[in-house]
Amino acid sequence: MMLKQFLNPPNWFSAASLFCGLYAILLSGQAEGDQAVFYKAGLMIVFAGVFDMLDGRVARMTNTASQFGVQLDSLIDVVSFGIAPATMLFFWGLEPYGMSGVFVAFWFMICGAFRLARFNIQAEKQVSRYSTGLTITMAGGTLSVVIMWASRYGGGAEVVSGVITLALCMSLLMISDVPFRGLKTLKMSPPVLAGLVVFSAACLALGTFYDISAVLVAIGMLHVASGPVEALVTWPRRRKARRVRSAEELTSKE
Repeated sequence: MMLKQFLNPPNWFSAASLFCGLYAILLSGQAEGDQAVFYKAGLMIVFAGVFDMLDGRVARMTNTASQFGVQLDSLIDVVSFGIAPATMLFFWGLEPYGMSGVFVAFWFMICGAFRLARFNIQAEKQVSRYSTGLTITMAGGTLSVVIMWASRYGGGAEVVSGVITLALCMSLLMISDVPFRGLKTLKMSPPVLAGLVVFSAACLALGTFYDISAVLVAIGMLHVASGPVEALVTWPRRRKARRVRSAEELTSKE
């Protein structure tokens, strides 16, 4: 049984994601103030994200999806997008704060673990266009690329404070009920697909000629902001819909 899981192709990609997360942790722990090391650690988490996206697609393509793979993917996500970014954040900017810095790193990690636990409970329900709360992959990936960018361009105590604030905000978003659009459930019509191809090509070109970390920061921050912004914009309509449902329920009980 276990040998079959080791030989299952999607699990190879999950294992590659775990390796990248572990390597990012090891790099961060031995950085000793070398900012270039944090850039490499961030790249490892970016690669972990790529492998994380591929494992599900490989499972669907090869028809080898399993409950074992789902649970393995969640456990690996805690390491690669929870523990690894938190470790990276601590050694990059939180270490001087002592136990307060440890708590901030732990808070980010535990919020990610809670987010995954909620996802696992809801996984068998009907697929929605929205995910409840910011996903740990986007939170961990965004935090990592922000540190990547900051490690190259610096900025002093203000930048460190900004990154810490961002980490705390994303922690709260992970355990919130704020809806975020799920890319996996988007209908890939020809116009949408063409737009994504053009956008990806533009990002690739900009990253090649400028710096890939800046492009990834922009993408990550747009996604992080999209949930709260859309929630605020649609709040009046959702509030009205809840009132209508409540009125209908009262009428039906009468």
